[in-house]
Amino acid sequence: MVGGLEHLLQKRILVLTGALTGGMEPHNVLLAEDSLSHDPIRLIIASPGGDLDSAFLLYDTIRLLQSPVETFGRYCASAAALLLAAGGKRYLSPHAKVMLHKPWGKQEGDSRDWEIQGAEMKKYEGKFINALIECGVRKTYVEILGDIDRDLWLEPEEAIAYGLADEIMTPEVMGRW
Repeated sequence: MVGGLEHLLQKRILVLTGALTGGMEPHNVLLAEDSLSHDPIRLIIASPGGDLDSAFLLYDTIRLLQSPVETFGRYCASAAALLLAAGGKRYLSPHAKVMLHKPWGKQEGDSRDWEIQGAEMKKYEGKFINALIECGVRKTYVEILGDIDRDLWLEPEEAIAYGLADEIMTPEVMGRW
């Protein structure tokens, strides 16, 4: 859910909380803000992740805007970690948590449907890893694949070293927001 407080929007600050779902509100707000000016847009993220289709739609929107998008992660698990990494300038709160893992989901249908769904999951895994590399993760494809075999929990300093964020938010930086 995107916070819609008027004073935040006046400062071009969007808040993304909760699970990522198929809603279009975050995409629409980002597009609307970008159409008004190309000043920086700030995205605060506190999310356990969610639907990977929704995450990639938002990721594409962030990467295609003319306005630079700065991300500020407070809790970025799963697909939300990708959104954190997508920012042009990426901050973490001092006690933030970031978590990466393989895409997962439920399978339904008969054995042929399972094969199709399994192949799609492998495609998503590759897209997820390639997007992380595109965002500046300092690991190879094979290293990331090994790292995400199980939940990989990162403290702010670890997430910065990994290449998911740039620095820890300070009162001075927050004052400029």
